[in-house]
Amino acid sequence: MKQDSEKEESSQLNRDLSRHNMWYGILHGAFFHAATAFADPYVVLPLFLAGFTDSRAIIGFVVSLIQAMSVLPQIAMARLIRRRPGSARPLMLVGIWTRCGVWGLIAAGALLMPKESIWILIVFIFFVSVYSLGGGIAVLPFKHVISTTIPAEFRSTLFGWRLLSGGSLAVLAGLVVKYILGSDTLTWPRNYGALFALSFVSLAVAYTAMSQFRFLKNRGQTHLAELPPLFQELVHVRRHYPISLRLIGVRLLCGGLPLVLPFLTLYATREVGVPLAWVGVYIAVQKAAMILSNFAWMPLGNRCGTRAVILPGLALALASLGVIFFSTSAFSIAIAFGFAGAGMSAMLVGFNGYILEIGTPEIKPLLFALEGTLLMPVYFMPLLGGWLADAWGYRAVVVVGCVLLIGALGAGFTLCEPRKGDAACGPREPDLA
Repeated sequence: MKQDSEKEESSQLNRDLSRHNMWYGILHGAFFHAATAFADPYVVLPLFLAGFTDSRAIIGFVVSLIQAMSVLPQIAMARLIRRRPGSARPLMLVGIWTRCGVWGLIAAGALLMPKESIWILIVFIFFVSVYSLGGGIAVLPFKHVISTTIPAEFRSTLFGWRLLSGGSLAVLAGLVVKYILGSDTLTWPRNYGALFALSFVSLAVAYTAMSQFRFLKNRGQTHLAELPPLFQELVHVRRHYPISLRLIGVRLLCGGLPLVLPFLTLYATREVGVPLAWVGVYIAVQKAAMILSNFAWMPLGNRCGTRAVILPGLALALASLGVIFFSTSAFSIAIAFGFAGAGMSAMLVGFNGYILEIGTPEIKPLLFALEGTLLMPVYFMPLLGGWLADAWGYRAVVVVGCVLLIGALGAGFTLCEPRKGDAACGPREPDLA
């Protein structure tokens, strides 16, 4: 009787913890997506960087840095969290507030430095690298707390509502972008400085919410003095979780989308002749598509599993590039952004949920870090896209992107479904009580 009472009490505590983190996770996601909309690395930042250089390869390289630098600390972070799980929360706080602080400095530089100063670009590149490193520190604790406190059947709901609420704010942010970039009183780089400042404020709210996450204390919190050598652990992953490598292969092929997207606004404004104010419209359309599509992705992911969400996401991403190839007007490019938004929404919900459902609690941090590290080539897709655009033009970039996404869609059908207990997915986590 006493054991039943203790079990029910523990179950209630876990449910309360899950609801608490769900709420703050959604709040964090809402304002983080708003912050991203004000300084979208694929929509806004390429136009800002074009004020310094005409080289699309250089623009692609800087955009790549925003994600690529985050890979560097992940393997070390994974081993640290596994040895000392209690370090996850302090490390997360260091990572997120470092990101917030340096983004504020980026905004100040664009607003206050002399307009023609090369120091704006130098400061931007340096702080973007620090911003990305902060993300590499914070991302594993974030995935750790989600995977250990929120049951698998509710994770699609979490990521869906993060996108739904964030997309709503991002649509409004897109309208603000339209007003600022269309203004005659704010010119480059002050107009982008204003957008970066709004992004900084949104990040501060998002990270305040993220700081409220509660980490599980009495489950999987054993401190380990030593871990097996990294090579042995990688062999273990290859033997028991071969699906993780297949998943990474699919995600590498998904690089067809970031290969193209950073140069779409440059193509629209410079080749098609679309007014700069339309950039805000494109952001609003993309985010609205994310919102509406989530009404399909959330129930689909909860009922059928994450693989069922990934596949239509890949198909929509491919459709967006198909539309881009034939686009010759502002309206058709807006349609491409809509397809891309819906596809990215599905892939974000699907891929995030998929990796969280693989593995036992003690191996998850290593799986997360391994995935992030092996995805390094995807983060440099904008650099490749810029080089291809400089050499052969925008349409060549779109063709290569389509080929990669066709491969991703074909490979996506070979993924197992973790929710169904498929043995090909490897040992599973126990259900959260």
